Amino acid sequence: MGIFSRSPQSPFPDDMFRWLETFGRYSLDVHGSGIDGGDMWDRFGELHRHATRDQDGFLTALRAVVAGDQGGFATFGAARLAWEMYGGDTLRIPAALPLIDAGIEFKRSRGLPTALLTGYEMQRVNQLREQRD
Repeated sequence: MGIFSRSPQSPFPDDMFRWLETFGRYSLDVHGSGIDGGDMWDRFGELHRHATRDQDGFLTALRAVVAGDQGGFATFGAARLAWEMYGGDTLRIPAALPLIDAGIEFKRSRGLPTALLTGYEMQRVNQLREQRD
């Protein structure tokens, strides 16, 4: 890109980072977070439309939103959002794997036991083990 080139505008609302952080907190502890789940799910319709219309663009923009988070709740929220958007296909989408890996690292960095990893997170851990072996 030249010096005067503009990067593409984010397809997300201005408060996306804050929403992802809240969604991450909610997802980690649905009952103890004190966050109203209804507020979380209201945004999913528009996000799903974008996620299915432009999968790579959506995931690239999502990674860009959390790029400076350094493994916090917004990063975990982005990992959870990727899973919510693509379900079981998420582990077969190369652009989604960095988010999933960061979500797993988020849990590990907080000392959470393996038993608190979801099924898809354990699948990813096993994929990574197989790649190393």
